[in-house]
Amino acid sequence: MEERVYLPQEWAMVYAGLREINQPVESVLMWGLREGFGGLLLRGTVVPLTVLLGSAARGQVSSFPYIERFDSAVVPALPPGWSTSTQRSSSGDFVSTTSSPRSAPQTLLSTNSTVAQFLISPRFDFTDRTPEKLEFFTARSGTHLAGVLIEASLDDGVTFPITVSDTLRNPGATGYLPTSLRLPASLSNQTHVRIRWRVVGGAGGTTGTIRLDDITLTTLSTYDLGLTGLTLIRVAQQDGQSTPDKIVGLRATVKNFGQISAGGYAVRFFKDADNNGVADDQELFASVAGTQIQVGDSAIVDATMESPGPGNHRRIAVVAFPQDSNPANDTATVLIPVSAERNSMIINEIMVDPLTGQNEWIEFFNRSPDPIDLAGWRFSDRPTAGGSVNMFVITTQSHTVRSGDFVVAAAESTILSHFPLLRVPASVRHVFILNRSGGFSFGNDGDAIILHDQVGPTIDSVSYSPGWHHPDVNDSRGRSLERINQDIGSNDPHNWSTSASVSGGTPGERNSIYTTGLMTNASLSFNPNPFSPDGDGFEDFCLIRYHLPLTTSLIRITIFDIRGRAIRTLANADLAGPTGEVIWDGFDTEKQRVRIGPYIIFLEAVDGQGGTIATAKGVVVVATKL
Repeated sequence: MEERVYLPQEWAMVYAGLREINQPVESVLMWGLREGFGGLLLRGTVVPLTVLLGSAARGQVSSFPYIERFDSAVVPALPPGWSTSTQRSSSGDFVSTTSSPRSAPQTLLSTNSTVAQFLISPRFDFTDRTPEKLEFFTARSGTHLAGVLIEASLDDGVTFPITVSDTLRNPGATGYLPTSLRLPASLSNQTHVRIRWRVVGGAGGTTGTIRLDDITLTTLSTYDLGLTGLTLIRVAQQDGQSTPDKIVGLRATVKNFGQISAGGYAVRFFKDADNNGVADDQELFASVAGTQIQVGDSAIVDATMESPGPGNHRRIAVVAFPQDSNPANDTATVLIPVSAERNSMIINEIMVDPLTGQNEWIEFFNRSPDPIDLAGWRFSDRPTAGGSVNMFVITTQSHTVRSGDFVVAAAESTILSHFPLLRVPASVRHVFILNRSGGFSFGNDGDAIILHDQVGPTIDSVSYSPGWHHPDVNDSRGRSLERINQDIGSNDPHNWSTSASVSGGTPGERNSIYTTGLMTNASLSFNPNPFSPDGDGFEDFCLIRYHLPLTTSLIRITIFDIRGRAIRTLANADLAGPTGEVIWDGFDTEKQRVRIGPYIIFLEAVDGQGGTIATAKGVVVVATKL
């Protein structure tokens, strides 16, 4: 019997044209669907649309690999861009379900293998790409015996003339099994490709089910350059032994994953200064053109760069190739951990026995010529017999300490009250409050302080002893141990002594007993000289500055009149470093202003055994206005 199809008048010419070129009725249905027609007459009966769309308008896929797990749809709808026949059910022959997915939470399900049904994918745009593989998983019940065909369309689903697979049969197992199909070359560079899963029907039972899940479609790009490696270029240092090889550049390996020879590209190199893992334009430090690469081959592209300083650094390389259609492999990253040099940052002052109401603190000093990023730097005490240590991280954030800067790590904020100078912002001073109310637990009877950079090696360590305090200091509580010279060994007992500061320490500033080298003789200088202590606010005080050939000593400064009588003592057994200052206000011991005339300033410095080892004297003139 001849099949008769009744169409609306506006469809007649379209249908006739399609039949002349042997296009099936289904082609008309797909065309009508796109034109918005709501139904058609078949043998005089109104039937519903042959194809049911997903929950959103048909999408286009141009990014690969394409992966669909059917988890984004609201059950029982299909994901956006997917469509199904309505031969068995007006709500759709294939539906999403939470029943027995391969990968939770959802899968697709079709029932009744006696009825022909189909499922159509979204539109794929394979511009500059060669489709490679289609992989998916199916699970059938024992009574789903109908064959399944995988077909492809080049005209957005109007026709499906390309056979992708042989008929897939029931494998005799009910669990999910994989199917991997090589996609035909005829799909290459096509812009309106759809894939159809077609259940042939006419076999098995009405309760037979088939489930479809975890679809992956991969492509080979016509143009696809990718980075397969980013390594450091190093050169040996001149000593060839103790100094690590110097980093002088980066080497990027570029591979042609595409289908034709490629050239006209460049590799751009970035310094990830803000450590966000992104190649920002302002971080670009080199762009190097590459050579022609044949299919499957690789090329090396080198760039020079400055050797990074201490710290953890990231460098990023990106292939810049206008025709590239696979950005997923265009970027490579290399991490560069650079340890700081030994003693580049040193332990400079220690407060381990604070007064009541105060807490422990440590001062470090950057004695290297280069800035140091403190992120990840930490210090610890001496390991116990069991190997445990108290470890304290100074900061986890990037924080640059310049050459000559001081770093103060305090257990808690009471240090700010005792040393108000630390509250004053200064470029050479960096204060970190570690919020350790119990302190650092350093031993008053001796312990070790070990400084590590973020890479791990020990940068400096001090094994201190209370015997390092000045022997004339009877009570060292509340007084720090200061380093005398930054270039002398950290564990030399002669390089440490008690702070001479009246505050008990000098955190964040030059040590009170610091010296770069000792004079052979003591000396005094005066400013202004003469001076006029008449209370008019001009040159009322004389600053007496001393220089001693000692790191620490006890000093006495006495003022004598012209007849040799002692009229005032400015310092008496005061702890002093190699340099210091005292002020004379022009008054005597009785707080009477002295007469005009010359006065002798006499300084004596004694060592720990009480023997005088240095003296100096000079003349200061007390004057008045004429």
